[in-house]
Amino acid sequence: MFEGVQYKSHKSLQYAKTEKKRKVLTRSQREARRAYMIILPYYIYIALWSLIPLLIGFFLGFTEFNGLGGVPKWVGLANFKTFFATREYLVLLWRQIWIGMLCLFTNTIFSFILGLALNVKSRIRGFFRTAVYVPSVAAVSTTTAVVVALLNPVDGGLNKFLTLIGAKPVVWNYSQFWMVFWIVVYFVWRNIGPAAIIWLGGLQSIDPSLYEAARVDGAKKWQEIRYITIPGLKFIAAYIILTGVINVMQMFDVVMFISRGNPYGKTDVLMYRIYRDGIQSFNMGMAGAESIILGMITLVFALLYYKLIVRGEN
Repeated sequence: MFEGVQYKSHKSLQYAKTEKKRKVLTRSQREARRAYMIILPYYIYIALWSLIPLLIGFFLGFTEFNGLGGVPKWVGLANFKTFFATREYLVLLWRQIWIGMLCLFTNTIFSFILGLALNVKSRIRGFFRTAVYVPSVAAVSTTTAVVVALLNPVDGGLNKFLTLIGAKPVVWNYSQFWMVFWIVVYFVWRNIGPAAIIWLGGLQSIDPSLYEAARVDGAKKWQEIRYITIPGLKFIAAYIILTGVINVMQMFDVVMFISRGNPYGKTDVLMYRIYRDGIQSFNMGMAGAESIILGMITLVFALLYYKLIVRGEN
């Protein structure tokens, strides 16, 4: 009986210690637990739809697999050797880079100008700030269909307009220049809004007293932009360019819906080839290897850019 009482006393003591440990948690710790519980579904979503497919794609890059049946066959670096030994793949990679950089450069310049234009005092400035953001949330399939209809060489809206003003119609699909031009135009139209809003946030974070002091000293508007605005937006520019590089290195839908690589493959890019190798040709191994190479190039650029710009400031 005494042993039973001693056992219950020991059990009660352990329970009391456990309760005491629970009560030791601070308010910040409890709030942290709640925060983790709130964002846990988001992490699960990222793992299911991003991390796991990324790991699977990385694995497939070292295999030979058609994606239909059987099991992947390990081939090591064979797919990567094929990539660097085939001139077509290297041309597609180079085209992905220069068309992407052209889109990024144009979007960065025009979004900065638009950000300056939005940073004015006006009663309807809220409307314009909302309007410039709308294209980024519009459906790509719908908006590109409108562009394709306008570029139709027979009854497209642009050729009808050219005929109306007495100019000759243009067969847009047969010109590399015009296809690249419209790819850049569509890319800028779709991405200029978010970049301009970020520029606008950076502009409003600059101390207004700096501009007032410059005006007192007789500085002109372009001098204010050169010596105050641009230096004050260094990290904003770093963010826009870095995220822009990641965006253009993944550029696929614009090429697929507008040019489809025409004319004669002169606007074809590596991302579009990854789609054709993986989905149309069922060459999952080669598509995985191409994705790894493109991802590694993007990662290397991001790390170099971080080292030169961000760490250089420190």
